[in-house]
Amino acid sequence: MRLYKAGLTTAVKHTNTTMGTKRAIITGANSGIGLATAKALATRSFDVVLLCRNERKGQTALAAVKAANPDVQVDLITTDLANLESVRQAATEIRQRFDRIDVLINNAGYTPATIEFASDGTELSFFASHVGHFVLTHALLDLMQQTATKTGDVRIINLSSAAHAFGSKSRFFRHIDTMSTWAAYGDDKLANVLFTKALAKQLAGTGITAYSVHPGVVRTSFGSDTPGFIGQALKLAAPLMRSPDKGAQTSVFLASAPLKAIGASNNGGYFADSRPKRTANRDVTDANAEWLWTKSMQYVQ
Repeated sequence: MRLYKAGLTTAVKHTNTTMGTKRAIITGANSGIGLATAKALATRSFDVVLLCRNERKGQTALAAVKAANPDVQVDLITTDLANLESVRQAATEIRQRFDRIDVLINNAGYTPATIEFASDGTELSFFASHVGHFVLTHALLDLMQQTATKTGDVRIINLSSAAHAFGSKSRFFRHIDTMSTWAAYGDDKLANVLFTKALAKQLAGTGITAYSVHPGVVRTSFGSDTPGFIGQALKLAAPLMRSPDKGAQTSVFLASAPLKAIGASNNGGYFADSRPKRTANRDVTDANAEWLWTKSMQYVQ
């Protein structure tokens, strides 16, 4: 794993003395909503660290974000959220090389074309979208808490979706061969909402807040490899979908707006169109959020 500073390997620990005013870490930042979010935050004077699975695409994204604002620091770390060793290495890189994290945006996710399973039997997209982000977030908490002690304001933003309505807590961490790809995606997004609620409770009073986001139906590579009728329907609907820039707006709002504009009572909440919204699944409960946190801790070393 290597870290890139505007395309060049560097081992210097960065501070914010002459660069951006804050630092944001964004997973899945090589395309779509993640890249749009990174560029928007760069224009708002955030230093940005891109966490991408594909090095070549990450390098292209790094150049695009740097072009959006040459005056901020832009770095790339390659990591695979489905590989916990890779996730832990990425977290170590971040802790070694950066002195603060103001915003962590767990943006990466994917729609499985077929159902596959991780080595522990967990459905693979759930493993990457939830477990990978859980381990990454937990590994970075010390640095985020250190930042919050100084600033009183650190934010964690988890990309969910209205598709959380199709999720079921009863399927979490189970090997179900008959699961549909859309049920798997719904489970991922439900876990993102529950993880956010758990973070808000676990970190209450620390200066770290957490939010989950529905970006809208966005015209990206989402579902591009989905087979059959659903895949064809997604392609036909593409012209009616939001642009990635519009899809990124709620994440950008939650990352950059004053806390007063977000609302103190909305810590742990679910947002769409830059406003708090009600969730649409009976499984979104405090008890299930606590259960998911406890269950996910088995992956933390």
